[in-house]
Amino acid sequence: GKSLLRDVQLAGATADIESDAKAREYGKAADILDDDPRNGWTTKGAYPWAPHEIVIALAEPLVLEEDEELIFVLLQRSTDGDSNLGRFRLTMTNQRGEGVRKVNGMPLREVADYLRGEEQKQVPAREAFPSLPEGLKKKLFEQQLIDDSAYQEVRRQLDRANQQLGEMKSAAGELKVMVLGERKESRKTHVLERGVWDKKGAEVQRAVLPAVLERPAEETKTRLELARWLVAKENPLTARVAANHVWQMYFGAGLVRTPEDFGAQGEQPTHPELLDVLALELVEHGWDLQHLARLITSSRTYQQSSRATEEMLVRDPENRLLARGSRFRLPAWMIRDGALRASGLFNPVVGGPPVRPYQPTGVWEELFMGRYSYQPSLGGAQYRRTVYAFWRRSSAPTFLFDSAQRRVCEVRQNRTNTPLQALTMMNDETILDASRELARQACAATADEGERIQFLSRRILSRDLEQADVERMVKFKQESVKQLREGGEFLQKIGQLKELKKDENVDAEVSAYFLAASLLFNLDEAITRE
Repeated sequence: GKSLLRDVQLAGATADIESDAKAREYGKAADILDDDPRNGWTTKGAYPWAPHEIVIALAEPLVLEEDEELIFVLLQRSTDGDSNLGRFRLTMTNQRGEGVRKVNGMPLREVADYLRGEEQKQVPAREAFPSLPEGLKKKLFEQQLIDDSAYQEVRRQLDRANQQLGEMKSAAGELKVMVLGERKESRKTHVLERGVWDKKGAEVQRAVLPAVLERPAEETKTRLELARWLVAKENPLTARVAANHVWQMYFGAGLVRTPEDFGAQGEQPTHPELLDVLALELVEHGWDLQHLARLITSSRTYQQSSRATEEMLVRDPENRLLARGSRFRLPAWMIRDGALRASGLFNPVVGGPPVRPYQPTGVWEELFMGRYSYQPSLGGAQYRRTVYAFWRRSSAPTFLFDSAQRRVCEVRQNRTNTPLQALTMMNDETILDASRELARQACAATADEGERIQFLSRRILSRDLEQADVERMVKFKQESVKQLREGGEFLQKIGQLKELKKDENVDAEVSAYFLAASLLFNLDEAITRE
């Protein structure tokens, strides 16, 4: 049903009096736009009996329905009592532009002042108006375009693109980074008695774990020597741990099932000789992880089918004997990158600044009390590898539904069947973009309905569908075309196909294949390592 309330988004605020307030202080008009009670606007310090003004601009023009009313909610939550408003008056205007965004301003006030001055000089209006300075002509032109919604939409896109270009240029320049260096004199370190920070026990010196690999004291004085100890050929631990992590990524579980504990309390490896071989391969090939990954994925063990007989499940339910392929849900980053790769949208550029993939509106605003807003990247940057996705420590990207929390070190992949995964696959704009692109490619590749369905299946599932499945998908596509052309409730249920309307030339036929591609992306087979 129709929502009883809708929030009106605000875009900016200016005032006739502001102070040079720092973060979490009162004084700046723009600080009223967030929900943080530690900052806001105040006239404190100005003459108390003079009226002051603050102008607040809406993000979009507000048009009320016949049964709607406008409600103003003024929250005065200042932690400084003198910064609250005592008496106030609210006024509204339907004008837009720079004129009304400035306090004590009026639309085109400077133009009016100029013409008034020319009139006093007895210059005819037909001569005065064309002689406007270039700056005022530009303002007139901008004011004329205020009500051109198509222009304003493109202008917003241009402003965002220029902002992101500036960020990339800044990131491409010289950056200051923190590095570790050795002190001239080492800081004293003590054993903390019972772990209490101020109860210092015996003083200790730098050393390595002798139970792993012994080293003379004179060879363990610097971080560089510690690094060499970690990757020494004689060290039995580092290469095995690394090889176990790579194996775990491809098989869902490591040869040592407790990757966080290779000690006496952890599990013994299921195949110790294999772990030794993998560790040696890694060391002898210069710690090249790609070499180890190719070795594992090209093996017959990895390429086995995950289908299991009842006897297999009874004898080896956890597949410790590796008699069949592993079956597990793919991580979210791999699903996203795979969808981009399947659709051809994938951007393979390596390195550079982070990018902002699509996220639901308001994710950051809700978490940071309106202080930060999230703007998805434009252009090809939107389709870069997930590893380049921008993170805030307290707000992981929403499409990474199984990501680590980054509060502690985690060495085991979280696997989840949360409903958020299904909702993401059905609604995330990256997946919908991939579906749209595949639909266009399928329609351009062939005119045969069955072949178009097989095209989608090969790209998404890496296999041909059985004939019965092709017939079901063709029937689904034909019913979708019919309902799309009829419109009505069907269009409303699928959100008006806003993802397809980015291209006005897209018709019901392509839209139906978009739905078919989206369906295939949501199959268990598409998001599971079989």
